Amino acid sequence: MRLYPDIDYNRRCIAVKLIRPYEAVELAMGSVHRLRRKGIEFLPWGVAEARMIERLLDPESGERLLEIGSSAGYRIEGYAEKGVKLWGVDADHDAIETAKRTGSPVNLIEADASDLPFPNESFDRILCVHLLEHLPDPKKAIGEMARVLKPQGCAVIVVPCERIQGDTAFAGWVRLKNLHLHRFRPPQIARLLSGHFQIEEALFHTFIPGRFVQMPLDRTPLLYYLSLAMIFKVRKKW
Repeated sequence: MRLYPDIDYNRRCIAVKLIRPYEAVELAMGSVHRLRRKGIEFLPWGVAEARMIERLLDPESGERLLEIGSSAGYRIEGYAEKGVKLWGVDADHDAIETAKRTGSPVNLIEADASDLPFPNESFDRILCVHLLEHLPDPKKAIGEMARVLKPQGCAVIVVPCERIQGDTAFAGWVRLKNLHLHRFRPPQIARLLSGHFQIEEALFHTFIPGRFVQMPLDRTPLLYYLSLAMIFKVRKKW
């Protein structure tokens, strides 16, 4: 499943013909995704989120790290310099083939997040960023994360805060296509995660780039509606 299935990632953002507004947005989003596939993030919220993920994930040399919903592996490929062993799974065939052509250090596999092609207890750490809201069965995907994570292994999971379902999926909104199948609020996502994990940290990333605030898990406060994402660090239960 491609998150933006109508986008041609090989088209240039500058066109010589007049285009409709939604086509301009699609071209721009394609350029953003091409840059991200090269490991370039320039939006201030994205930069701040990446830094927080790095702090929470913090893999060590020799550990095995899996990203679920990895696209071309751009989020984790820098850890190769630390000696971390990297794997990524995604259903986007084009993204994986692009990464393989460019020599990504991530072992990328085309696979379903709800049916991971790995034995039990294969990884020390797992990363899953802005994926669960796209999946038909996020509960099953969370169960698969727990299955392939080693005992006491940790995961970092990010899902959006949304005023209405899909309002952070801008490319889909412009085309009147809701790319998100689920809208998570703190109690709901906390219940899903708590079935398999101990939640160690739960943060709102607010509309102010780089401002992270501790999040309650038993209610949906006003700050939820003034935030872009919820970031969790969880540890597998024994």
